Amino acid sequence: MRFRFFLRITCRLAIAAGLFAGTAAHAQTPYNRIDVGTQLDARGIGLGFFAKPIPLPAGEWTVVGKHEQQLNLSGGTPDGPSSTPRIMLTLRNTARQGNPLFAIIVGFTPDSIPINWGNQPCTTNNPLGLVDDFGLKSSDMLYVCARADAVYDFKETIRNVKTNTNEWMKTYLRGLAPYADDVPANVVLVDVYGNKFLGKWMGITFLLRADANADVNPAYRDHILSWMHATGKSWTKVINNDAATLPTLESFWTGK
Repeated sequence: MRFRFFLRITCRLAIAAGLFAGTAAHAQTPYNRIDVGTQLDARGIGLGFFAKPIPLPAGEWTVVGKHEQQLNLSGGTPDGPSSTPRIMLTLRNTARQGNPLFAIIVGFTPDSIPINWGNQPCTTNNPLGLVDDFGLKSSDMLYVCARADAVYDFKETIRNVKTNTNEWMKTYLRGLAPYADDVPANVVLVDVYGNKFLGKWMGITFLLRADANADVNPAYRDHILSWMHATGKSWTKVINNDAATLPTLESFWTGK
């Protein structure tokens, strides 16, 4: 008999952006062998024998941050688990060669525990932010949400991230602090995340160099929206444990 657990805390990643190619191949790096300093590539992150890998963009990725937290659960049996781990990896692109995607944050729950995630509607309080809910409701059994925001003075933010009052930035972006000189001044953050009812939660945040003003440039906003939608469709496959690749960058960005 399967028992359902209910998440007591809200699960979401933050925001970020990028475009690229990812490949789900055979020799992925197992998630439990990944630590700060690990080198990853497009073959992605392995989640176990019966799970499809998490695809990554083409390139060379160095893990500069790893964080694991326990998500509290309720429900189930008295002797069942009271929490499940969520792993968050901050990856720096060390083979950019003009590619605006300079970092990503990948998050996932590796354990196969049947969880009712209790999602919130896919919306934003930022009138200039971009949102794609893929026509889904928070009550749907396969839930995906994508959001994007422009972030200005990002280089200075990273230089001072250790004292940032925003806990998400302080926790997940501090691994980029030693590379602040290589961080773009202005960025777009695209956050794509979701979960499967009685399944896993997965999210990916793309940190993309802003090649135009995403708040006021209609053409650039359309580029970001088009890529964000295509990426969300691919991420839906990842959450559903289907083989997936991520859309390439070149078709969506406005220039180098």
